[in-house]
Amino acid sequence: MEMRSLTRCLRSRPTSLLYKQQPGLLATQFMNKSAIRSYASKPSEPTKAQTQTATQAPSDFDEILSKLNINNRESTAEGSRNGPSEDPLALSRAVGMSAETENYRTPVRRVELKLGPTLGRQVHVEPEKGTDLASALRILQATCTANKIRYQANGQKFHTRRGQVRKNLKMERWRKLFKFSFQKTVRRIEKMRAQMVITFGL
Repeated sequence: MEMRSLTRCLRSRPTSLLYKQQPGLLATQFMNKSAIRSYASKPSEPTKAQTQTATQAPSDFDEILSKLNINNRESTAEGSRNGPSEDPLALSRAVGMSAETENYRTPVRRVELKLGPTLGRQVHVEPEKGTDLASALRILQATCTANKIRYQANGQKFHTRRGQVRKNLKMERWRKLFKFSFQKTVRRIEKMRAQMVITFGL
């Protein structure tokens, strides 16, 4: 039964239709293959041209390089031939001319840089001017005491908060102003007393 059903299915389509459709299928397949071949052959043409130009370019470049090398060789050969025939004192003359031109150049101005410490922190020892080592040390000690170097060093040993620093500066300024004004008033009083003694004869 199975064999009969298979044969019926296979023979359900008439053989005449198969023979009619088969040449059409073969023609379409042939056309597709020819189109694929033509499409594949088109981009291959520029690659051939590129390869030809690539092969030609190095040849031109090599010719240019060979010409350049030939010219360099000829120039070096001519220079080596003409070298001994030149004046052997040319080098010494050139050196002499360069030395003469250096003498005519404008001298560079030298700027003296004062990089040493200032404001009484440096004392020069100059025996020819009368300041030997002992006197220089005495001058340095006097300047250090006048600038209160020891007081500043002690004040920088410990950290103080910003508000306390402001208060200390305010107190120090007030003391300086009070001392200055007090001395001025004392001198004025002494001057007035002297005038009273002169006028009244006391």
